[in-house]
Amino acid sequence: MKPAYKKRDLLKNNLIKRIILSRNLQPFATILAFAPFIFVAVTGIIGISSGAKNFSVGFTWILWSVLLALLLVPFLGRSWCFLCPIVWPGELIQRKLWSKFGDSKLMNMRWPTVLKNVWLQIFIFIFFGIWMVVLVTQPFVTAIAVITLITGATITFILFPRRIFCRYLCPPGLFIGVYSSYAPIEVRVKDRGICLTPSSQGGCNKECYTGSEKGYGCPWLEFPQNMVSNIDCGLCTECFKTCPRDNIALNARPFGVELESKEMKMKSDEAWRAIILLAFPLVYTAVLFGPWAWIKSWGDLLLYTNSVGVTQHLFYIILIIDIVLGVLPGLHLLASRISILLSGTKDISTKELFVNYAYAYIPLGLMLWAGFNFSLIMMEWSYIPVIISDPFGAGWNLLGTTHLPWIPITLPIPIAETVFTFSGVLLSLKVGYNSLNSIFSDKKQTLRALIPFATLTAIIAIVYLWFYI
Repeated sequence: MKPAYKKRDLLKNNLIKRIILSRNLQPFATILAFAPFIFVAVTGIIGISSGAKNFSVGFTWILWSVLLALLLVPFLGRSWCFLCPIVWPGELIQRKLWSKFGDSKLMNMRWPTVLKNVWLQIFIFIFFGIWMVVLVTQPFVTAIAVITLITGATITFILFPRRIFCRYLCPPGLFIGVYSSYAPIEVRVKDRGICLTPSSQGGCNKECYTGSEKGYGCPWLEFPQNMVSNIDCGLCTECFKTCPRDNIALNARPFGVELESKEMKMKSDEAWRAIILLAFPLVYTAVLFGPWAWIKSWGDLLLYTNSVGVTQHLFYIILIIDIVLGVLPGLHLLASRISILLSGTKDISTKELFVNYAYAYIPLGLMLWAGFNFSLIMMEWSYIPVIISDPFGAGWNLLGTTHLPWIPITLPIPIAETVFTFSGVLLSLKVGYNSLNSIFSDKKQTLRALIPFATLTAIIAIVYLWFYI
């Protein structure tokens, strides 16, 4: 059977394969990532309260978030999950300090079936999103958020097997997971036939899922032989180590091909995830870079002033929830209904179209997140040498850069935002057209059905660009 798209197994390179198969790779990378996040907690609690001068805010919301949105997720998918320090303490406890391979578990409670989706993860992400203004300005709140995530992950690892926290609870994972589907890297089996063959006939005993003396069963509860998407693969590399037939590949592939694959399984909760994540860069841009200073002041849920009180805070919360869970999903629902009317078909339900086309927003969402973070680093980059030279805001001058003034670089922002946005629009329309083409019977129907979605996509792009141009 001809492959759906071209791919190249990176493990054919012996050096890369040796590195991936090393048992020391993930612990070493995680320790390197764990150290700065512990420092985030320490500086956030005992350092200066000014976010611009505290390592906690500067590292988390200028360096880490920008690194995720501009480099790691677009190019390496879930690579952050591979070294994530948030889950490290819990995973160490669960695996009993690496002393036993196989199926890692401790109390081994069963995760409720009703929660085996991303809805809880969505609401946790929205909760953190509501606190965005406070998180990016208050070091103490950032520290508490990091400590809460680490503590919550540790408790989850003790109670439930494997990475239940990562799959169903982690708020950064909501963003990383859906946009990893666009990345040019994937973990897949080389030959599914080998997986289906009994071990007595040259196959295997499903060690990739159950674990073996060489490694753990898939922490993400994924079955590699059935994987067609990156969304729930954490790139942990355990399946490479446990597969007795060397049947797991680390493939380089073209950007976005997963979204156009006929094997891609469309799910309603994932569709909502794509739409909600598309809304947040619009919200963040309006709050942080928009002309309405009152929105940002109303969003600070901690600092009450004479002019801002509980009523304004509640209005701010309701406004965000309405946009994220109401306005944008509602517009997409309307576009889905109009699309069916324009196509002239009665064989497709509005729900089916709502779910299927939502995946087409993934490229646009990814580009808007990248654009937002690009503007953020351009505006705030000069704080980085300041906080490195004086991480606690205690008057140190370790590198001689403590007193560097704020130096925003605004010139490239409109150009970059235009490139990001139009790229996202074109890529999303490409995915959307192919998605509709697989649903409707002829090209005329497809083009008519695309009109409302293309219109909505253009409106989103125009609204976003309005804040920058």
